[in-house]
Amino acid sequence: MIQLAEGAYCWSSFNPEKKFNFNGHILKTAGGTVIVDPVPFSADDLAYLEAAGLKPDALVITNRNHLRASAEVIRRWTIPTFIHILEVEGAGIKPDRTVQDGDIVHGLLCVHLPGKSPGEIALYWPERRLFLLGDALIAPQGRLKTVPVEKQDDPAALKRSLELLRTYDFDHLLVGDGDPLLGDAKTAVVAFLNKGA
Repeated sequence: MIQLAEGAYCWSSFNPEKKFNFNGHILKTAGGTVIVDPVPFSADDLAYLEAAGLKPDALVITNRNHLRASAEVIRRWTIPTFIHILEVEGAGIKPDRTVQDGDIVHGLLCVHLPGKSPGEIALYWPERRLFLLGDALIAPQGRLKTVPVEKQDDPAALKRSLELLRTYDFDHLLVGDGDPLLGDAKTAVVAFLNKGA
């Protein structure tokens, strides 16, 4: 586990088939500590969490394919689970709370980005100028791309959703798959969109 920015932590599991990392994140805001799309923890990850005093208060799942190690998280900390209302059926879980576009979870704005799946959300942390995306964009080896078209429920909707990123101010982009873009991330996202992503 590492700290990527103030209050933003990441730990990863390398996927040998895809040849990039799957990432879990923890965002420690003034409102609480949110764990997002958790991958399995190593003993070292758990030791880091304890040493850093990071005790999650909420679990956010960005899309139906990112349940990952959620069951382990819920067993360990008994915390409420949040997921977009349109992802509940596909995820096959019963969340404690469903979210929609504009909802706030511990100071993090839920931004609905449908296309990869109907209820895909991102989390925007304005105070840290940070966006955390699940699968709306991925960044293998730090290079932005979308998941393959055959894995997108609605490619046209995903394109429209990604255009929304132009309207937010952010410096850092954390991703569920791949490597984070730290510093000047919006410039990289806009350049990607301008290429006709």
